[in-house]
Amino acid sequence: LPNPRFESQTKVKLVNTEIDGIVNSVAYDGLMTYFDKSPPIARRIFDKVLTAARAREAARKARETIRKGALTGGGLPGKLADCSERDPELTELYIVEGDSAGGSAKQGRDRRYQAILPIRGKLINVEKAREDQFLKNAEIQAMITAIGAGIGKPKEESNGKDEGRFDISKLRYGRIIIMTDADVDGSHIRTLLLTFFFRQMTELVRAGRIYIAQPPLYQIKRKKREEYVDDDARLNKILISLGAEDVRLKNLADDKEITATQLKDILESLEKLAKLSEAVRRHGGDFETYLSHRNSKSGKLPTYLVKVRDGNEETAHYFHDEKAVRKFHQENLDLNLFDTQIGQELLPLSDTPARTDGSRRRGRLVELHESAAIEKIIAELARKGLKVGHYATSNRPIFELIEGDGDKAVSHPLFSIPGILEKILEIGRRGVQIKRFKGLGEMNAKELFETTMNPEKRKLLKVDLNDDNAVDADKMFTILMGDVVQPRRQFIEDNALNVRNLDV
Repeated sequence: LPNPRFESQTKVKLVNTEIDGIVNSVAYDGLMTYFDKSPPIARRIFDKVLTAARAREAARKARETIRKGALTGGGLPGKLADCSERDPELTELYIVEGDSAGGSAKQGRDRRYQAILPIRGKLINVEKAREDQFLKNAEIQAMITAIGAGIGKPKEESNGKDEGRFDISKLRYGRIIIMTDADVDGSHIRTLLLTFFFRQMTELVRAGRIYIAQPPLYQIKRKKREEYVDDDARLNKILISLGAEDVRLKNLADDKEITATQLKDILESLEKLAKLSEAVRRHGGDFETYLSHRNSKSGKLPTYLVKVRDGNEETAHYFHDEKAVRKFHQENLDLNLFDTQIGQELLPLSDTPARTDGSRRRGRLVELHESAAIEKIIAELARKGLKVGHYATSNRPIFELIEGDGDKAVSHPLFSIPGILEKILEIGRRGVQIKRFKGLGEMNAKELFETTMNPEKRKLLKVDLNDDNAVDADKMFTILMGDVVQPRRQFIEDNALNVRNLDV
């Protein structure tokens, strides 16, 4: 074919008209021959074609009904609290999880330009459901009608077909803001909403019209002061600041008192180290054991961890380089070693099992990318008199934390480096009321507006979709939200150790 033409950039369909007849003729002859030989399979295929045709017709009628309602303006969802402004570029639609939070949002909003659409329960998964099925869903219908631009491909890409019903010029709101709870159910609903927008209103996402609200996770009250906090990192910073206000730290090894400036630097380093230590633990390592393998001369820490399972027992082995890993692997001929980086097993050079019954132990190789950052922090702490050997809990006090001055001074013996941060956080929590928000409904109208809806204070995440990430996004939605279980299970197994926010 001298001049091939394709339907889109991904080149999934050849559209040269001169090829049509040739392909149809060859396909027709081949199918007729096969169907004559296999009547039961032919009947099953025809039944499936008829079912799909009926579903398409039902979806077309549902789309037409929704489109007519959106165009007339008289069919707006009853639970939509619309705004008074009619210029889409000045308005925003909040899609809010739950009637309770929706009610608070309606009371607290700025009625001039903020519209509220509460949705109840978990949405239908449009990745799995047929179009005629999800278009019957009341929440989906409400969103399509409220947004007003239809669904499917843009008209200019539809080739005159019925599915080309999305018209961004008819958009009723300039920003579509997803606002869900901070718990696992809220994350699920947010994912279902993003799946719907990605699959059915792709151009809306590409145009940068979709946002995710960031409601606070904590409310902190101290005396008459009140503050809202977005995440655990910010909460810890506040508590550390409060806990370090009136304390002094003494190193009992040399009886020297650490200055306030040094203590501030130490606490910042310990906070970073605590996060990095959690990463090592997620990989399956014990942090104190990991530190014990530090090279005393070079200060280098292991960069590889091998977890070997033998029945119900599991052992950890630490290595400083790939050469040491290879040597260990070749010395253990009965070990099948799975490399988590490349996602496949590394077999030893000799494939002869060392065990008489031919069985093999299984091992998991993990590269510890955190090693360099941990080495740097340990070096900084050492310069301030905190030795790596003091990370493990000692039988006798290593440090003394003195709280207050004069007769009111209170001494706290500390038996390890992590104990410094733990005690400071404990002191910082005194007199502080910390409330964790699990749902938007726990906030009243004023709180919800001030923390999540006020343009001067709120935080929004913009959903970005472009040519560079569209293919990856499509793959991710297919794996995580689709019908096929095995790729999703594999994705979870491969990424389980990297999870950061787990609500169980």
